[in-house]
Amino acid sequence: MQIVIDIPEETYKATCNGCMLPPDVENVVQGIKNGTPLPKGHGRLIDADKIISEATERMKYPANHKYMECVIAHMKLASTIIEADKEDKNE
Repeated sequence: MQIVIDIPEETYKATCNGCMLPPDVENVVQGIKNGTPLPKGHGRLIDADKIISEATERMKYPANHKYMECVIAHMKLASTIIEADKEDKNE
């Protein structure tokens, strides 16, 4: 299972350093309880807002008829935030 959680940066650092204290433990537990499970087989997670912003900027130029191609190209080049979850590990 993959889950996206939000915890304080200090808690993250303490966890990575092996120095968790009771408040850190509670922050991690709450982060997991309030986390967002990712669906099995999800695709690559990308920053769609960045793509929309860049595509909108490019709409100002004469090649507006290429809008969809531009959006697709930007989506393919976008940084991956979380790698795709493949149901079949052989894919």
